[in-house]
Amino acid sequence: MKILAPVNSVYEAETLVNLGAEELYCGLNPGAWRKGRGQELWLNRREPGKANLESLEELRKLAGVAHGAGAQVFLTLNQPGYAPELYADILATVRQAQDYCGVDALIVADPGLIRLLKEDRPESIIHVSSLAAVLNSAAVSFFSRLGVKRIIFPRYVEPETMKSMIEQGGEQLEYEAFILNDGCVFEEGYCHASHAFGGAFCHNPAWVYKPLKIREEENTAPKRPRERLFRVNQESFGEHLDEYRRWLWIGIKNFGGMSGSKGYPLGMCGLCALPELQKIGVGSLKIVGREASLQKKAASVRLLKKMLDFSQAGHTSEEVRIEAKSLKGAKGLCKSGYMCYYS
Repeated sequence: MKILAPVNSVYEAETLVNLGAEELYCGLNPGAWRKGRGQELWLNRREPGKANLESLEELRKLAGVAHGAGAQVFLTLNQPGYAPELYADILATVRQAQDYCGVDALIVADPGLIRLLKEDRPESIIHVSSLAAVLNSAAVSFFSRLGVKRIIFPRYVEPETMKSMIEQGGEQLEYEAFILNDGCVFEEGYCHASHAFGGAFCHNPAWVYKPLKIREEENTAPKRPRERLFRVNQESFGEHLDEYRRWLWIGIKNFGGMSGSKGYPLGMCGLCALPELQKIGVGSLKIVGREASLQKKAASVRLLKKMLDFSQAGHTSEEVRIEAKSLKGAKGLCKSGYMCYYS
């Protein structure tokens, strides 16, 4: 299995391939796109800034570094959908990214864009983004007919479900699964929550929630029992909200970027599932977080490389589980399930 790591600069690419990453994925958001058509336009899901490269020239240099180390580079075009009038500009950018920069594959969610890319450049290698929400065998068949090369499973798809989807897709496709960092409150491919107010409301542990009393008509139950029921519901709601905020802090906010006792990042994890993922045919393991610091990315690659070597040395699934919990440095949190993609 290969390690797929996020990058947002040439220097990061040099560092991460030297640590063991064999695949890199990046975003591109040149100034022409940000200012186009009188509004902010993003080529990919991440906003302009530290999650993206700023120019085709930088992408070209990054690809050169990666290829020199035997690694590949994938470009994200993973908005769930694009306005049809943008397709021509996207195709022009793709031609430059492939011919001038040398990117090896495109990560795409929009079926319409996939179709246009394959019509315009049949040789294009396309990976179906997790934003396309490929959650069943029918979806695998659909994208396979469009000519894609790789299926990227969304977060939280159970390995047993992956297995049935891989059996449907066959060996002509490649398969990729999430392994470290960054959870999501909803299924990302179906999420339309607003990110316009300092981050999506679902990501904000400080967001204020409260139960509301429902006004009832006269001749309903006596007031005292109704008030008592509201208090009970309010207490239950408070307990549920506390748990929800704890999960946000651990699984979504990754403890605010904190590390475990061994120096590896906390947050979402699927390391215990490595033997099973390999057995069912997953070939690429995705480390999440293009916007993360290089320190976190490097620590994630080191952790995954260490666990892959351990797993592929012939250790049992239970031994892999014990080693993963030890390296992660958060045994209690592993037991809670707050950080686990696949349990």
